[in-house]
Amino acid sequence: MVLERFKDVLHRCYKCGHCRTTGPAMFYTNCPSYDKFKFETYTAGGKINLAKAVFDKKLDWSDRMIDILFACPTCGNCETNCVYPLHENVLGIIEAARAEAVDAGVTLPGNQRTFGEHLGKEHNPYIEPHSKRLDWLPKDINLPNESETVYFVGCTSAYRQKMLAQDTVKVFNKAGVDFTIMKDEWCCSSPLLRTGQWETDYVSAPQIAQHNIEEAKKIGANKIVTTCAGCYRTWKKDYLESYGWLLNSKHEFEVLHTTELLETMIKNGEIELPNEINMRVTYHDPCHLGRHVGLYDSPRNVIREIPGIELVEMRRTRENSWCCGSGGGVKAGFSDWAVELAYDRVREAEKLEVDALVSACPFCWRNLDDAIKQNNSKLKMYDVIQLVRQSMGI
Repeated sequence: MVLERFKDVLHRCYKCGHCRTTGPAMFYTNCPSYDKFKFETYTAGGKINLAKAVFDKKLDWSDRMIDILFACPTCGNCETNCVYPLHENVLGIIEAARAEAVDAGVTLPGNQRTFGEHLGKEHNPYIEPHSKRLDWLPKDINLPNESETVYFVGCTSAYRQKMLAQDTVKVFNKAGVDFTIMKDEWCCSSPLLRTGQWETDYVSAPQIAQHNIEEAKKIGANKIVTTCAGCYRTWKKDYLESYGWLLNSKHEFEVLHTTELLETMIKNGEIELPNEINMRVTYHDPCHLGRHVGLYDSPRNVIREIPGIELVEMRRTRENSWCCGSGGGVKAGFSDWAVELAYDRVREAEKLEVDALVSACPFCWRNLDDAIKQNNSKLKMYDVIQLVRQSMGI
């Protein structure tokens, strides 16, 4: 059993409640699952107790248990607020329990069950042809076959929010960044890792990780830059630490989020931002970028460098940021609830009387924009890279 890896800590949840409430100074519900379903079983502690019961062979998998276990965006707020000797293992236990469920042959919620087949056949979770993965690339931008820097585009930017990929290469090109992209880039494997589908009939997470690493080596890369928070977490944390034991994916690449590179280039005078953007904005921390890896300042520093922009903070911010609702397979498995969660965040931004909500992840962009449109909000949705491109005047 995969849960064997956590046998020494499975019993260490003391039901203190910190995984569902943040306090005392900012007391509020911090768990999206508990906030929605109102039962203790939906908290991280409840899920861990279910995992322990399965591990101890006191419970068998049921449809009800699957709903509880997978109705969770694995945002990590529970892990951040855990005050007992579980705080580094909460998400690992939940994802291991999901893997146990998948191995037991359960039926996963919604479109989650199709991830393996889609990633095996077309190397993306969107059922899009792999042959069209680079169709977003502007025709006037010619990239070298080899470079020390690889822009890892990610599936969402390649197939859904294409303007984010286009803006990224336009900014890099204008700034004189020597970079290229993989001609045979595959999904980073995050959808499989987050939903416990580590081995499927079509493809395995290790196959995917090893493919991407080898492709980057062929290009001569020593640096991976990505706009996607999910890809960033996967390359920087999963390949090296969290799932290195599973993926056999150790590498020596420097992994940067786009905002880290932009921050450095702006500071060094390599990027100029001459155009004012007169807006009052607030920034949403992607879970995979913030809580999961600890990158909070770079996106904010880039936003503050853009002339005309006023950046204000929401009440729930940084390590206590509210999840956009699309992670952990929730967008695919519980699509209506995903948008409901995103609208919680939109309402929080609206209270600040800002013009726009800004994030640094195409998946956050998509779900928050869905919530904005479905609820007729007056907010505009931006990624940091979009604001940089506008200020550069390209």
